[in-house]
Amino acid sequence: IIESSFSPRINPIQEYFKGLPLVDVSSSSPFSLKAIPDLASCVVVRNSNKWLPYLTKWLVAVVANAMDDRECRNHTCLVLTGEQGKFKTTFLDLLCPPALHGYSYTGKIYPQEKDTLTYIGQNLIVNIDDQLKALNKRDENELKNLITCPMVKYRMPYDKYVEEHPHLASFVASVNGNDFLTDPTGSRRFLPFEVLSIDIERAKAISMDNIYAEAKALLNMGFRYWFDDDEIAELYRESEDFQVQTAEMELLLRCFEKPTEDERYSLMTTTEILTYLGIYTHQPLVAKRMGEALKKAGYIKVSKRRNGGSPIYVYKIRKILPCPLLHTCSSQM
Repeated sequence: IIESSFSPRINPIQEYFKGLPLVDVSSSSPFSLKAIPDLASCVVVRNSNKWLPYLTKWLVAVVANAMDDRECRNHTCLVLTGEQGKFKTTFLDLLCPPALHGYSYTGKIYPQEKDTLTYIGQNLIVNIDDQLKALNKRDENELKNLITCPMVKYRMPYDKYVEEHPHLASFVASVNGNDFLTDPTGSRRFLPFEVLSIDIERAKAISMDNIYAEAKALLNMGFRYWFDDDEIAELYRESEDFQVQTAEMELLLRCFEKPTEDERYSLMTTTEILTYLGIYTHQPLVAKRMGEALKKAGYIKVSKRRNGGSPIYVYKIRKILPCPLLHTCSSQM
């Protein structure tokens, strides 16, 4: 009987959003939200000018994603960073409304395991608790894919076959400390905010039904919850404070400097820079990360021909002499 076509499938999360009260945020009336700004004001963050607009986008994307059975609509993970004991995880847990208690997961996730796909297909919110720093490169890449994949495949208990399920979950995460991003190109998937304080009791008193009623109303009026190209570029810039300092960046800052107009400089490829550093350190360095460090540090890349050959890309760069690593080398001998 359960598998009969006469037994309609019920999606309790979609039913919850359909049953929320109507809120008037139409363009013909004064645009006035109350619940979402109230919730945002419970959290004091360092980059405060982006907190309310980004939180609003993320909340509307939660509704859009839950109501779409074919596409993933929420492509970002809301991340709260900062000191321990700031109620970061507790606040993020509140984003799943009480009416959907049981449709959220808080804890560690392991992208290579089948349970993670189940979390994505069965929960409204997946809250990654203080794990982003510890992810290895493979798991980090897998996580970014999981945030945006439209469908997930897994076998339900007692089912005979693996089936395809809609991507239901939206992601949040907490991090103790600030530096957790290791790949600048993947930072568009994360909305990081450093928490200074959270009024958790006031946040608990706010109705999440009202929060999502406003988010649903914004969605229905055509609110753009996704990030356009300019906003993505801004996300890259803002995420720099949350980047893990790579060995390549540390050595670049220590051993080189950008030349001024009247200073002599060298024209070096990324490989030549790594070869030069290799004289003074046995630390393994990666060309891709050095290229990212050069770009982030603002070094100018130009195309030049050498000895009549094909053009190659080189950087205008000035060595700090004597090399600061000389002291390190001599102390290790």
